Amino acid sequence: MLNLNKFSVPKLQTEEGQYDAFEHLNDALAVGHIEDVVRDLLSKPALLVYILSVFPNAKSMRTKILDAFPTDPLTLQQSFIPSLLSKTSAFFFNLPSHAFQGDESRTVGRYKRYVTDVWPAVGILSSIAAGTKLSGNTNHKEKKTVVLNHDATILRKLNIQSSLDSDIAMESLGDVMAILLQILEFYLDLLSDPRFVGHCEEVFFDHSGQQDDEGEAEAADGLPPAYTQVPYLGATLATTDINRFGEWPILMSASATKHLSSGDEMMRKLPNYQIDRTLDDDGQAEREAVKVYGIYSHEQLGHIWPWLSTLLNGRGEADRQRCTLAGSGSAVYNSAVLPPTPEEFTTDESPILPMRTDHMRFVKDRYLCLLLRCPSQDFSCLMSNKYFKLSTAYLNGLIAEQKLELPLQLTFVVVSSVCLPLLNASTGQKNGRSYNAQILAMSLEGVVPGMSPVFEYSFGSRSSSIRKTTAMVYKMLGIQRTWEQLSDSRKPRQLFVTRFPVLAAKVEEFFSGLVESLALAGCTQAELRNLRSQNRDAKSKEPQMADPLNALNYRVGTPQKYSDLGDHDFQLFITFDQLARMIAADSHVDDPNCYDRHNFILGEVINDESSFITYEIFTANYWPRLRSALAQHYGPWLVFSEFMGVIKGSEQAFRSPTGILDRQTYTNLSARTFPVFAEDRHSLYSAFESYSKLKRERGGYDMADRTYAILKALSRNPLKGLPVDRLYVDEVQDNLIIDIMLLRILCNNADGLFWAGDTAQTISAGSSFRFADLKSFIYRIEAERSLGVKGRCKKPELFELAINYRSHGGIVNCAQSVVELITDFWPESIDPLETEQAMMGGPKPVFFAESEDGSLLYEPFFSGLGGSRELGAEQCIIVRDSVVRRKIRERFGDIAVILYDLLRTLEAYGNKQRLGLCKKARDWSLRVSVFLYNFFEDSAAPLSQWRVLSTAFNNRETASSLGVSGSPHSVLCTELKNLYVGITRAQKKLYILDQSQKSEPMRELWSSEGLIEVAPPTDICRYIGKSSPKQWAASGYKLFNAGQFQEAIRCFERADLPRQVRIAKAYQLRQVATSTVRASGRQGAFLAAAEAFVRCADETTGTQKTDFYGDAAKCYASADHHLDAAKFYIVADDYAGAAAQYRKAGRFDRIVQILAYHPGKLTESLKQELLYTCVVHYSRNNLRPPYPLFASTEAELKYLEEKGLHKARIDLLELRGRSREVAEVQLSLGRPCDGIQTLLRAELRGGLDAVQRAVDVALDAVWRACSFDMPVHDILCNKDSDAHKVLNLIKDIPPGRLNASDSRQIRFFLAVERSPHTETVYRLGEEFSDWGEDALALMAFDVCFSQLPALYSAHAAQIDNFLKRFERYVSLLVSIVSDETPLRPTDPHVRKVFGIVPSTDNHYTITEGAFLHRRFAHNRHLSAEIDLLLNDRLKARLRQKVLDQDNMISVTRALSTQCPYLVLHDQRCRKRDCGHQHWKRTSLNATMYNMKINLHLQQIRILDMLFSLEGKYEDWHARMTSWLNRLYSAIYCPIYVEGSVPDLNWNTFRDPATCVDVARKWIREAIEYLEPTRDPKDAMGYLMNVIRVTRLHTALGGECALQEYVSRESRHVSYGEYMSMVDDNVSADIVASIVDPDPIAGVSALFFLLQDGVDMDLAVVCDFAEEICGTLVSSLHPSGELCPLHDLVVPRRWIMNPGKPVLERDIIQSFLFCLELLMNILRSRRVSSAACSASVLGYNVRDMGLCKAIAEILLLPPPEVRDKRNLSLQDLRQLASLRRQYLETILALDSGAAIKDLVHLVHRNNRYLTLRISPRIPQLFFVDAADVSKQVKQSPPF
Repeated sequence: MLNLNKFSVPKLQTEEGQYDAFEHLNDALAVGHIEDVVRDLLSKPALLVYILSVFPNAKSMRTKILDAFPTDPLTLQQSFIPSLLSKTSAFFFNLPSHAFQGDESRTVGRYKRYVTDVWPAVGILSSIAAGTKLSGNTNHKEKKTVVLNHDATILRKLNIQSSLDSDIAMESLGDVMAILLQILEFYLDLLSDPRFVGHCEEVFFDHSGQQDDEGEAEAADGLPPAYTQVPYLGATLATTDINRFGEWPILMSASATKHLSSGDEMMRKLPNYQIDRTLDDDGQAEREAVKVYGIYSHEQLGHIWPWLSTLLNGRGEADRQRCTLAGSGSAVYNSAVLPPTPEEFTTDESPILPMRTDHMRFVKDRYLCLLLRCPSQDFSCLMSNKYFKLSTAYLNGLIAEQKLELPLQLTFVVVSSVCLPLLNASTGQKNGRSYNAQILAMSLEGVVPGMSPVFEYSFGSRSSSIRKTTAMVYKMLGIQRTWEQLSDSRKPRQLFVTRFPVLAAKVEEFFSGLVESLALAGCTQAELRNLRSQNRDAKSKEPQMADPLNALNYRVGTPQKYSDLGDHDFQLFITFDQLARMIAADSHVDDPNCYDRHNFILGEVINDESSFITYEIFTANYWPRLRSALAQHYGPWLVFSEFMGVIKGSEQAFRSPTGILDRQTYTNLSARTFPVFAEDRHSLYSAFESYSKLKRERGGYDMADRTYAILKALSRNPLKGLPVDRLYVDEVQDNLIIDIMLLRILCNNADGLFWAGDTAQTISAGSSFRFADLKSFIYRIEAERSLGVKGRCKKPELFELAINYRSHGGIVNCAQSVVELITDFWPESIDPLETEQAMMGGPKPVFFAESEDGSLLYEPFFSGLGGSRELGAEQCIIVRDSVVRRKIRERFGDIAVILYDLLRTLEAYGNKQRLGLCKKARDWSLRVSVFLYNFFEDSAAPLSQWRVLSTAFNNRETASSLGVSGSPHSVLCTELKNLYVGITRAQKKLYILDQSQKSEPMRELWSSEGLIEVAPPTDICRYIGKSSPKQWAASGYKLFNAGQFQEAIRCFERADLPRQVRIAKAYQLRQVATSTVRASGRQGAFLAAAEAFVRCADETTGTQKTDFYGDAAKCYASADHHLDAAKFYIVADDYAGAAAQYRKAGRFDRIVQILAYHPGKLTESLKQELLYTCVVHYSRNNLRPPYPLFASTEAELKYLEEKGLHKARIDLLELRGRSREVAEVQLSLGRPCDGIQTLLRAELRGGLDAVQRAVDVALDAVWRACSFDMPVHDILCNKDSDAHKVLNLIKDIPPGRLNASDSRQIRFFLAVERSPHTETVYRLGEEFSDWGEDALALMAFDVCFSQLPALYSAHAAQIDNFLKRFERYVSLLVSIVSDETPLRPTDPHVRKVFGIVPSTDNHYTITEGAFLHRRFAHNRHLSAEIDLLLNDRLKARLRQKVLDQDNMISVTRALSTQCPYLVLHDQRCRKRDCGHQHWKRTSLNATMYNMKINLHLQQIRILDMLFSLEGKYEDWHARMTSWLNRLYSAIYCPIYVEGSVPDLNWNTFRDPATCVDVARKWIREAIEYLEPTRDPKDAMGYLMNVIRVTRLHTALGGECALQEYVSRESRHVSYGEYMSMVDDNVSADIVASIVDPDPIAGVSALFFLLQDGVDMDLAVVCDFAEEICGTLVSSLHPSGELCPLHDLVVPRRWIMNPGKPVLERDIIQSFLFCLELLMNILRSRRVSSAACSASVLGYNVRDMGLCKAIAEILLLPPPEVRDKRNLSLQDLRQLASLRRQYLETILALDSGAAIKDLVHLVHRNNRYLTLRISPRIPQLFFVDAADVSKQVKQSPPF
C-alpha cells in the first residue's frame, strides 16, 4: 500500500523528501486501513517509531492505532499488534537509562519482559478458549484442561493457573488484552514526547545506513537471530511427551537405560525408583518426579536401599517436612509443584560438604561399612549417574537400539523412596497410597538453570568440566532448536573452540548425538526398524583410529578460509589451531615482492605446519641450547610458559609496538602478578633473546607469533567473512591472552560469549593467565573498541561451578588443600573460587611412607608383578619423564601403563575426564586408579622450599615474613598446580609413592589435616585390577586418542589387536620423527613413519584407508619427498595437499593437470589460488601450460586483468598480434614509455591514428609531471623521469604529423628542458597567447619567470626588456584573475596545465602535488569550485611574483642615482657596497635620464596592476610611497647634471600615457593618504612627502586638488613657536609656494623646516630651496627693461613656469637668511646644490647689499661699498668681479657634463644687442614668459 521508496533515508533527510513522504502517508491513511499502513511501516527497520515521533499528523495516527486494537481475543495473534508491540518495546528497551524520567525506565523493562513472554501464553489460552484439547489429562468431571509442564511454565510466568477451562481461558485472555492495550498506550505516549525525537532519528538513520553497507549479507542479517526470539531457551530443549503416560515426569538413569537395552533379562528384575524433585522447564519451580535408578534383582535391591538411605539421610527434618506429600485424604496423588528451594546442597548435613564435618565422617563411615559388607557392589553411581526424562525420543531410541544422548535432568531433593515392579497399569500402590505414574511426561532442564541468552562466563570449579562443557552444548542446542521452531529467523552461527582435537571431536559427537536423539521423537516405526539395523551393523565394526593430534585438519571438509564458511557449516566445532589457519588464509597477502615478517608467518601458518614450534619441539630442539642457565631452578615447561604467556602473549605485550615486551618493561612487571621469575627476569630475558635468535635462524614461529601476525593483519584489514553470533571457548585457560583477543573479534554479539575453564588445570604450554585477568582484558578491549570489537562495556558475569561430579570427597578434599596453599601464598596466580565439593565421600588417597629402615622398598612392592600379573587397563603409573619410565620397565618389566611427563599426562587423561558428556570417556575416568610416582623427588623445587611452605602453612600469621610468595619460592606455585592436577587425575583411588625427603612436608601437612592415609608399602598385587581384552582395547583406544601411542601399543598387544598395534606404531614413529632434532635423522624417521602408514592403509578399507594414506603423505612431505607426498595425497583423495606438494617440487604441469581433470576436488578459493600460481609461473618463464587453463583467449585476458597479472596479459596480447591493446594495457599500468613505443611500432604496421595517440599520451604524461608551478626544467632533465623519457620518444616526430597545438607544446617542453628562462620560452608564451591558448601562455610565462634574473648590475635596456616581458606575464595573470580572460576546467588546456582530472557527475579531482591540490581536504570539486580555487591561488601567485620582482628590482643600480663622489669630484668610489650608479659625468645624458624615469614608471605600472586587483592590502601604501619617492629622485636628481625636468622626452617612454596616468593616480592617492601623526617628530616626514608629491605633480601635470587636501584640519602642521602665521599651516604653505608659486609662503615654510629639521631629507629641502630661489631669480629684473626675464642666466629647470611675481627686497633677504642656515647644515658649502642656487642668485642680482650678503654666505670676500645707492666705478668693478666668480662657480658644476643646464635668456628684440656670456652657456631667445616655458618645458601630451 505504501511506496516505501519514498521513506528511504536519503529522501527523509531532505526537506522536500520528507514533505513528499508525509503527503503520501496522509493519502494512505485517508483511503487505507491503519493495519496495512502499520505493517508496511514495520517492514522497514525503525521507520515506524521515527514516523510516530516526527509525523505532523502523528496524533491522529496514534488514535487510529488504538481504535484498531482487536476486540476479539482469538484474533489478537493474527493482528498487527504483536509485531507493533515487539518492535516498540525493543526500541525503548535498548535506549540508555538516562533518556527516561522517574520510573519510566523500570516500566519499560517490565513491559519488555511481559511483551516477550506473553505471546506463547496467548497461543495456549486461545487454543483452550477455542476448545482445542492439548495433550494431557482431562478431568471430565471438572471439564478442565491440565496443560503440559512446558505450557504450565509459560502460563505461570504471567500468573495464570495451569488448570483451566475455556471460560477461564477466555477471561484470562481478556485480562491479557487489557494489559497489552495499556502497554501500547504507554509506548505511543512516549513516542509523542519530544524527548525521544532525537533517539528515533538516530536509530532510524543509523540502522538504515548500516543496512546499506552490509551488502550481500543484508537479507540474512535482516532476519532476527534465533537466540533473541525466545527468552526461555531451556523450554526449547524439552522432549516430546508420551501420550497417556500421566502428569508425573519419569527420570531414567543411564544405568536404567543400559538395563532396559539388555533385552529379555530385564523382565526378571524389578525397577528401583523413588519420588524426587526436579526443576521445571524455566527453573522457576520444582516438580515432583519419579526417578528410576535401574532394573535390579531382589538381591541387588537389598544392598541398594542401605546405600540410598545412607547417602540421603542428611537432609534434615525441615526438608522432610517440605517433601511430605500433601492431600493425605485422597487416594490418587498428582505431581506437586513447589516453589524452588533457596539453595542447592548448602546445608551442613549435605553429603557433599568437605570430609572434615562430623556428618561427612558419619556418612563416610557408613559408606565404608557398606563397601566392606558388599565389596563387589559399588552403588555410588546412583548419585553420580546422569538421568534422562522418559519421552517419545527415549522410547524410540530403545526401539532403534541407538545410543541415547538426551538432555540431562539433575535432581537434588529426595521425597520418598519406593520400589515397585514396572507396571502397565496406570497406578502403582505402596502402603495404601496410589501414585499417578503411568510412565511419564518430562520437562527438560540443562545443567545451568535459566538458559536465557545472557553473557556467561562458566569458569568452572576445579574439576567440574562435565557441567561447564555440557552447559555450553545445551545452550548451543537450545539456540539451534529455537531457530528450527521459528520460520522468520536466520540460522545462528555458533562456534565452539578448544585447543584439543579430541575434545572438539567428542563435543561435536555429543552435540550430534543430542540432535539425532531428539529427532527420534518424530520417527515412524519403519524408520526405527531401519535405524536399528544400521546401529547393529555399526556395533559390529571396530572403532575408527584417526590421527588424534591433528589439531589443524581433524575436521575434514571444513573450508580452508574463514570467509568461505557458510550457514551450512554451523554449528562448528573446531580447534583453535585450525581456526587460526583459516583466518590466516584470509589475511595472508601472496605478494613475493613485498616482504613483511607478519605476512611471512601467515604464509607459514597456511602452508608449512612443520615450522610451528610446539612445546614438544621447544623441548627437543630449543631447550638444550637454553637450559644451561635455567635448568638449575626451572624446567622447560616454566620457561616456555613465561616466553609465550608473559613476554609475548600477555596483554602488556599485545599493547607494545612490536608485540613483545622489551627487557625493561618485562623486568618492571609486578612480582605479585607474575611471580615465577620475579628474581631472575634478566636471565630469563637473555634466554628469550637466544630463543628468538634461534627461531629466526630456523625459520620457525610459535603460537604467540601466529596470533600476533593475524591481529596485525586484522588491524589493517577487517575480518573477512561474517562474524559468529555465539562463541563458546572450552578450556580457555589453555589459551594466551592475545588468543582471547582474536577469538573476541570473531563474535559480533557482546552477549554471545561463553568462556569456560579452570586456571588450576592449565595444561597447554605457554598459557599463563587467570580468569580475573581475562575478565578485565575483555572489558577493556570492549570499552576501547579495539580492532573493531563491539561491546557493551560492562564487566562480564562469573559463574562458579563448585560441585565435583567426577571424583569422590577423599580425592577432592586432598586436591582442595593444594588449591588453598596456592590461594594463600600466591593469590595472584589463581582465581579465588568457592571451595570445591564432591557429590559423595570416598577413601582418602594412600601415601606409601618409608619403611622402618628408612627406605622405600620398591622391589617388594612391585615384586608381585610380572608375567601375566600387571596393573589393569584402567590403572596407570604417572611419572615425571621418560627416563623414569624407562628405569621402571628396565627394573620391574612391563608391569603397567606408565605415563610420563605430567603435563602430557594431563592432555591424555585430562581431556577424557573433561568429556563427562561422553559416556565411554566418563566411564573410563570413573574407574581409573592412579599411582603418582616420585612426584616430589623429581621436583624442581628443593627440599628447603617445600619445608618453608609447610612451615608457612602451619604458621600463617608469620607467613608473610617467610617470603614464600617471592622468587625463588614462586617455583613452588607451579609445582603445586602440577600436584593438584596429578591428584585430580584419579577418580576413585590415588596412591602416592615417593622416597624423597621432599615429600615429607606435604605428607605431614596432609596427615595433620586428615586428608591422606599413610601406609607402609605392601605387595602391589592387592591393588591390581583385572582387565579383560575388551577393557584393554577400550583403554588402548583412549590412550591412542590422547596421543599416548606407546602406551596404546601396550594395551592393544594385551587385547590381541595386531592391526591396531601397527596403526599405533605408525603414529608412534611419526611422533618420534617430530621430536628428532638432527635433519638427517629426522628425514629418515619421517620416511619410516610414512612407510608404516602405507602398510596400514594397504590392509585397511573404507575411509580409514584414505586417512592413513593422507598421514603417509604428510610424513613424506615432512621428509621433503614432495613427489611421493603428492602421490599419496592423490591416493587419499586430497588433491589440495597434492597440489601443494607439486608446487614445492616445481611440478606445475601436475598442478595444471589437477585443475583440468579434478577441479571438483578443490575448494573454489584453492582452485583460484592454484590457477593464479600456475599462470604466474608460466608467465614468468614465458611458457604455455600443457593443458589450456581457460576456455578462450578473452576469458584468459579477463582473468589476467582481474588478478593484475599484467605481464602475462601483455605477452598474450602480443602473441595474438594486438599491439594497440598492448599499448593500452601498458598505459593503464602507468608505463607510458612502453605504451608510446608500442604505439609508434603499431604506426609502422599501419595504425593510422597510433601517432596521434602516442603524442596525446606523451603530452599527458609530461603535463601530469610538469603542471603549473612544478620544477619543469629539473623534471625534464631527470633522465629517470617518465616525462623526460616520453618527451624524447616524440621529439623527432615530423612536424607534419602533428597538429599545431601539439607541436607548440612539444617545442615548449623541449625549450624548457634546454633552459627555462630563455627568449625561446618567452616567445612560445607569446605564440600561445596569440593563438588564444591562454592557459599554455600562462604556463610558458610562469616557467620563464619562475626564477627572476640577476639584474643588480644590469644595464637599463636589459631591465627595460625584462619589465616589458614581466608586464605581459602580470597582465595575463591579472586578466585571468579578473575573469577578463577566463580559464575554465572544461578547457582541456586548462586541465593539463593545472592537473585537473574530470570525474563523474560533472565533478573534478586535482592531481596530488599540483598547483591547486590541497592536502587534508576533500578532492572532489564542481566546476564553480575549481574556478574559485583557481582564482584564489592565481591571485596569491600574482601577488607573490610581483612582490618578489619588486624586491629584486628595487635594489638594481640602474634605477638608483649616481654616486656623488664620482660625479662631483671625479673620484673613485671606495664604498664596497655602494648602491649608486657609477657613470662619469661625461657619460650622463638625457637618454639615460629618460630611461631611468621610464623604468620607474614601468615598475609603478606593474605594481598598480596588483594594487588595482587586490585593493589596499597591508603594505600597499608603504610600497606606493617608496616608489613615488624613488620616482621623485629620478625626476629631480640630487645631482642636476644627471638630468632635470626640462630633459624629459615622453616619446622615449613605453606607453607614456598609461604610465603617467598611473603615476598621477598614485599622487592623488598618496596626498589623500598622507596625514601627520600626533608625534611631532613624524611631522617632518609628512612635510617631506608633501614636497615630493607636490613637485611630482608639477612635473607630471594632471588634476589634483593638493591645496584642498593639505588644508584639511587633519593635515595641519603648525608653525608653533617659531613664527606667528595667520593660517598656521606649514603643509599648505609648501604647496602654495610650489604650485602658485608663492615665495613668501615658501620662505616661511623653509624657515620652519630649517628650524625643526632633525629628521628632514636634506636633498628634498635643497630642492625646495632651489624652487624658491628660482622664483626669486625670476623676479629680479636684472636688465631693468620691460621684460623681467631678459639677460637672466639661470638653470632651465628654474624657468619651467617663469611667470613669477615681483618680490620685495626683504623677501630675498629672508631667503638668504634661510639659505645661510641651510649652508651651515650642509657644511660643504662650495659643492652643494644650495651653493649653486646662491651663486645663480648672486650672479643675477644687481643689488650691492644682496650681493655682499650672498658672498658672505659662499665665504667669498665681500665687496667694500661706501655708498650702496651711488656706486662708484670701483664698486661696479668689485661687483663685476664678484659676478665672474659666481659664474665660474656655476660653470665649474657643469664642467664636463653632457647636459648643459644653464641658459642665457635673451629677449628676441635684444638678441643682436646682447653679448654671449660664455660659449658654454647657450642663449635662449624668447618673446614672453610663456614662450620661455614652451621652449624649456615638454609637458606630457596627454
